[in-house]
Amino acid sequence: MKKKRHLTKSTASELGILWSQYINDSLSRCILRYFLFHIEDEQIKDVVQNALTLSEAHLEKIKQFLSLENYPIPIGFTDDDVTVDAPTLFTDTYIIMYVQVMSIHGMTRYAGAVGSSLRADYIKYFIDCTNETMDLYTQSSRVVLEKGIITKAPTLNNQPKVDFIQRQSFLTGWLGSRRPINAVEISGTYLNLQKTMAKMVLELGFSQVAESKKVREYMERGRQVCHKHFKRLSTMLEEDNLHVPKTFETEVTDSIVPPFSDKLMMYHVTTLLSSAIAYYGEALALCQRRDLSAAYFRMITEIGVIAEDGVNILIDNGWMEQPPTATDHGGLSKNK
Repeated sequence: MKKKRHLTKSTASELGILWSQYINDSLSRCILRYFLFHIEDEQIKDVVQNALTLSEAHLEKIKQFLSLENYPIPIGFTDDDVTVDAPTLFTDTYIIMYVQVMSIHGMTRYAGAVGSSLRADYIKYFIDCTNETMDLYTQSSRVVLEKGIITKAPTLNNQPKVDFIQRQSFLTGWLGSRRPINAVEISGTYLNLQKTMAKMVLELGFSQVAESKKVREYMERGRQVCHKHFKRLSTMLEEDNLHVPKTFETEVTDSIVPPFSDKLMMYHVTTLLSSAIAYYGEALALCQRRDLSAAYFRMITEIGVIAEDGVNILIDNGWMEQPPTATDHGGLSKNK
């Protein structure tokens, strides 16, 4: 007789990851369905269809996991949060760039989820998600390269050689002569430039279609902060005659008809701003020039303030779904 496999109860980490993934994939499903309705380029359509298929499969799998735990399925985002046949807000060019950048977010989240899980079925699932998202990144990157949409990161043309740091001045960057930016610092700077560019375009589009004045003002404020950060990050490269990625704000149409609910647009931008803190933090950890580190510190502080303001707008409007929470034992004892 075959032995029944015993599954241990999900840890708080595992439950939190599943909950967050459900919310994010339900949002992705809304956005990707809208994109698919309008895309004209067949190559780009194939990539977006693949991304949509993954999101829908993830939602079904998470429902199974949560049902086994007798945990309620989150509401997330539904068909009520998208008007698929609303006029197109973004061109095909931006759509494929958006999918490529979002796949970077996905790879980061899923790799972290593997390291935060202990149950074998969860580990396998998140490894599968990581592999699928890596394939999506490969597919979307191939398209943006073939179509000449993306600007590659700078190359270094000086003669390579193995060397060791000899002086403390390697770390300075405030006064006097300072060394050129190195390859490790360029990597973090360029990635954050691409991600900031993607947010700026999204905020521009959302600012012209949001129904609430408060949401429209928040989107414009977020765009201004991201624009300032784009210039600050660009300076890090341009000082050493290195190019920066091109922007895509011209890929927003003149539509003023909202394809998405204010709830979805606010949540999406707020979570992207919050995610930027982690990416800035990673770049900061790799900086070896004090002026670059200081710039990242400032940007983390600025993005943290506006992200918190976004969360407050979500809460004020009843749009913020509460994640799984520890038992309030103190509250229970008071209610006896």
